[in-house]
Amino acid sequence: MSGILPGARISPFVAEWLPKVVAEMNGRPGPRCALDLAMGEGRHAIPLAEAGFVTFGVDVAVNRLVNARRALAGRGFDVLQWAADLDTYPLPAGRFDLLFCTRFLLRARWDDLKRCVKPGGFVMYETFTTGQIARGFGPSTNSGPSRAESRDGPSSPEHLLHPGELAAAFGGWTVLHSEEVHEPASMARLVARKPGG
Repeated sequence: MSGILPGARISPFVAEWLPKVVAEMNGRPGPRCALDLAMGEGRHAIPLAEAGFVTFGVDVAVNRLVNARRALAGRGFDVLQWAADLDTYPLPAGRFDLLFCTRFLLRARWDDLKRCVKPGGFVMYETFTTGQIARGFGPSTNSGPSRAESRDGPSSPEHLLHPGELAAAFGGWTVLHSEEVHEPASMARLVARKPGG
């Protein structure tokens, strides 16, 4: 994967598993669509587009979407974007072949996230777990941002996965990969296929 936005790195999880997901999809008819959930400045939108996905990106921050569009356009990619508060915005059902999310947690809407994937489609999900707190990246005791917020993701337990939570959220899907690690950060990762299709 060559598409790394300036100042950003592609997650090693994504670099390893995106080609495997694409290989699993070979032979599926028509264009494939991916949703980059909470896309930020689009560090993973380029590898999604390079992999042949019609890529949609959604984020609450308009300025991040603008920065992503500039970077993507400079590389010849057109990603369809929209700004929305993902806590409340309705996601289209049965629209995407791949739900893609890194470093973002929307636990109150697991069912909506699962519904937006077509039967036979995939999820690739990677985000922080409560293990971050045990590693010393917990809530700050001063008025500034915590170390976790400034370097290693969220510090509030409401934005951190509990052990086994990610795999349980997609129970009933065919799991290709599931792991929880504590180095270099405490993360849960999942690649799974929705039944049907």
